[in-house]
Amino acid sequence: MDTNVAFSASESLHPVSDACRRVMETMFEGQHYVVLSATQFMEWQKHQSGYSKRWLVRMKARKLWHILAPEPDSGLAARAKKIACTEEVRQEILKDLHLLENALATDRIVLSMETNVFRLFSEHKKVLKVPQPVAWVNPTDDTAACLAWIEDGAEVGKARCVPAST
Repeated sequence: MDTNVAFSASESLHPVSDACRRVMETMFEGQHYVVLSATQFMEWQKHQSGYSKRWLVRMKARKLWHILAPEPDSGLAARAKKIACTEEVRQEILKDLHLLENALATDRIVLSMETNVFRLFSEHKKVLKVPQPVAWVNPTDDTAACLAWIEDGAEVGKARCVPAST
């Protein structure tokens, strides 16, 4: 789960906050795991809302969380540096590459509101050599569909995916 979802989830009735909170609650109720790299966990500590902090405590209590250590490294960063693109695009890809890396090392699912980097990962899948499709689910695109997807088991094949390079 991307930090932007944890940061946005709050008790507010704002549509983005509400969508992120409802998705996180559905994960909790359905006993889905949250997996964070050590770097993501530190980022969460800096940016989480009060709601997200309480949610993570509840997830920990139910043993529904996992910290990836050591952090996964499948060579995506080295390959991303070889993409023919502007430095600005490269930095955008590298900034969120950990989401793709973590997903490939675990359940192949990313919950994130980042839509541009999803497009960039998809466009550059051949250079990145993404070995398997990765579900990239934005809780704010269609919250009802996202909630139904999670309640139905969160299958990778039933979500919008960063495609594999094959």
